[in-house]
Amino acid sequence: MIKKQTAAGLLSFLLISSGCSTYGMNRHLAEEEAIDTDKYAYQDENFTYNEETLQELADRFRLEDLSTSNINSIMEDEIKRGNYNEIIIYLRELQAEEEEEAAPFSRRYTEALEAHVQRSNEPSQALVEDVVAMMEQQYQLDPESEENTIDYAKLLIDSDYDIEKGAELLFDLEEKKENNGEQPGRDLLLALAQAYFAVGDYNNSLNRYDTLTALDAEDPTHFYRMSEVYAAMDNTEGEKDALTEAFEPTSDFLNRYGDESYNLYKDYLNASMEE
Repeated sequence: MIKKQTAAGLLSFLLISSGCSTYGMNRHLAEEEAIDTDKYAYQDENFTYNEETLQELADRFRLEDLSTSNINSIMEDEIKRGNYNEIIIYLRELQAEEEEEAAPFSRRYTEALEAHVQRSNEPSQALVEDVVAMMEQQYQLDPESEENTIDYAKLLIDSDYDIEKGAELLFDLEEKKENNGEQPGRDLLLALAQAYFAVGDYNNSLNRYDTLTALDAEDPTHFYRMSEVYAAMDNTEGEKDALTEAFEPTSDFLNRYGDESYNLYKDYLNASMEE
């Protein structure tokens, strides 16, 4: 009887010990997998994020059997969805701890940083300083790259870090292409339209938007941006005409779904301009 009790007690002890050990191991693994937000999130009231969303995304990127292409696609979608700060934190940690693994996602990191600058009413100043330094370095490594020039210039303008320098980079690029007998593409035209607007040259801004609407008449965001230029010029008639063009696609929506679809479409336009 004593032997049976001893055996039962030993078994109970082993089960409890095993359970405690498993619990302790799971807790340790959870701590190992948790993103260190104290270290990798910007400690700034203008840098907000959802810790649960961050951890869910990190778990997907780490544990699922995903290709680099899959992860890049997920990150791109999450940035568009508004989870760019969470992507920034995750990639900052990955860059610090697994630099080679982070390399394939460098473009997503840049896009997430740009999204923060463009979509935040008051971007994190520490983040702006970091991203300006990073993109200046990229630009200096290959100043002939049109993509690098546009990205760097737009950042300087969108963040208000150095509007004049950003605009000058774009104006010089435009002049260079003209001297070479080349026409600016859509990305450069849009950047130029915004740059001219930022420095108060409204006529040249409208001129670039006119070219964009001729090239891409189906994109209503060009007309919406033009309305902002007309508004700055106190040209009510021009603003009204541009808005009419921008919201023309809503006519079918209004007829089919009622007046509420107007706000849905306006939200769509605002979101499209932020991408």
